[in-house]
Amino acid sequence: MKLQTIHNGRVLATAGRSIYLEGEGDGATNVGRLPAPAGSGIDFRLKTTPPFRSLVTTLTGRFPAVNVWSVGETLLASADRWLFRSTDDGRTWSVVRTLPASSAPMGVLPSAVCVADGSIYLGEYPLDGRTTPRILESDDGAEWSTVTALDGVRHVHAVQTDPYTGDIWVTTGDADAECRIGRLRDGQFEAVGSGDQSWRAVELAFTPSSVLWGVDSVYEATKPIQKLSRNQFDAADPRPETVHEVSSSVYYAETLRVDGDRWVLFSTSKEAGTDSTGPDSQTVHSDRAAVVAASSASEFTDWHELAAYRKRTTPVDRWNPGSAVPMANAYVFLAADPSRGVLLNPYNTDRDDGTIQLVPHRQLSKLTRDSSARDSSGRLPSFQAV
Repeated sequence: MKLQTIHNGRVLATAGRSIYLEGEGDGATNVGRLPAPAGSGIDFRLKTTPPFRSLVTTLTGRFPAVNVWSVGETLLASADRWLFRSTDDGRTWSVVRTLPASSAPMGVLPSAVCVADGSIYLGEYPLDGRTTPRILESDDGAEWSTVTALDGVRHVHAVQTDPYTGDIWVTTGDADAECRIGRLRDGQFEAVGSGDQSWRAVELAFTPSSVLWGVDSVYEATKPIQKLSRNQFDAADPRPETVHEVSSSVYYAETLRVDGDRWVLFSTSKEAGTDSTGPDSQTVHSDRAAVVAASSASEFTDWHELAAYRKRTTPVDRWNPGSAVPMANAYVFLAADPSRGVLLNPYNTDRDDGTIQLVPHRQLSKLTRDSSARDSSGRLPSFQAV
């Protein structure tokens, strides 16, 4: 299972193209399935559809191929080069948009859709290095138009709404000149910072006084988690503060309020290979997929590791001459539920692969008292949502 989102207070997850929604008790119900778009062919089924998909993932490891977002009463989904929409809680779906031909297997990144001022925004994720990515906008998820094209970047990592100001933030990558963090202003992208790997972020975390991100660069020996004060957003030369360092690229973020404190969580990825946009000579610095957390009680300087996983071993890990066959990364997907806590979903990992685990409020509160969020077995309690 892949954790997707919280929809109307219920956990929504996927297995292949099948949509599962949390029901009563600890179970989940298969409520629907993304259709195979006309003309999608065998390639789409190999990426998204059992048993064809299992033929591929047995060799490469599991790679995410479907994203789902909850936008009010509407659900949006991406898979391969198609965007889908459902207005009946995932029971039926229609294709509403074709994405760039070189889009990633899951279409766009999970962090690349947001809502602001009643409109939905989406950032494209082409991989060929030739297609100019765009920010798209829609009133209802059915009809889409281009807000702006982002010349000089490979693809969009995130499109997010700052919950404190309503501003729309965008992150891009991947080579130094393509690494940008900034805002949409009057339909144009304005960089807050850019130009090197320190500005290479996936998902941002917002607090009342700052924005935080982790660096996504496999060939950097350490990846700083950085905090930029709001009073520097419009500075000519903004200087983020390093508040922590991790050993693997930082991907996804969540924030949660617990007992008056604001918590920020980041998850890292165990990456399986080198970066095609990086230096010709590079070393992979990536050891595990982990989740780290800090709170406003320490001004986000005291970080705790909640969970860590190794990548699941596959045949391709042992023989991959010339990188002819791609290898899948290991991830931890996150979703915050204000009433329960934070959900963790290790994916393509050596243990707990595909499970959904709950870190309840009390576990985070305990961190501020004794720096431990583990139960007596040393592992996080499992939330059997799916």
